Amino acid sequence: MQTVAEPKAKKLPVNFLGLLIAAVIAAIVSGAVTFVLVRFVLGTNDPGSSQQKATPSAPIEIRVRFIVEGSNKTFMLKGGKNVVVVDMLSFTVGSDGCRESIATRNDQILSSLQDLFIQKETVEMSNPAGLDLIKRQIRDLVNRVTGYIGDKAKFGVIEVYTYIKAIASVQ
Repeated sequence: MQTVAEPKAKKLPVNFLGLLIAAVIAAIVSGAVTFVLVRFVLGTNDPGSSQQKATPSAPIEIRVRFIVEGSNKTFMLKGGKNVVVVDMLSFTVGSDGCRESIATRNDQILSSLQDLFIQKETVEMSNPAGLDLIKRQIRDLVNRVTGYIGDKAKFGVIEVYTYIKAIASVQ
C-alpha cells in the first residue's frame, strides 16, 4: 500500500502547476480583451474629440444670398457725389456655421460694406481688376466680421458673386 500512495503524491503537484498556468493565461487573455473593448469599441469621454467630430474636416459649399436680386442697394462712393447700385450680392461659404453668422451679423456686414465702398472711386468700380479687388475685399471683410480668419478661413466665405447695376451721380 505504500507504493500506491507515493505515485498519487507526485501527480498532485503536476496537476496543480497545470491549473495555475491555465488560470494565469486566462487572466491575461481576459485582461487584454477587456482593454481592447474599453479602449477601441467604447472610445473615450474626451470633450475635445467630440468637438472635432462636430467641425467638418473639409469645407462644404453653401450659397448665401446677402443682397437679393432686385433690391438695388445703394452705397456712396468716395467724395459723396456718386453711388454704386448693387443689385445682387451672394456668397459661397464653407460651413453652415458661417451661413448662420452672416445671417446674425447682417447689420455689421452692411455697415462694413458701406465703409468699404466709401473709400472707392468710380474708376476703381468700372474695370475688371477693380471688380476683382472689391470681391476679394468683400470676402475678407465678411470673414473678419464673422470670425472665420486664419485656419478657419476655409470654412468662411470662399467666393463672392456680385452684380453692380449702375454707378450714378447724385447731383
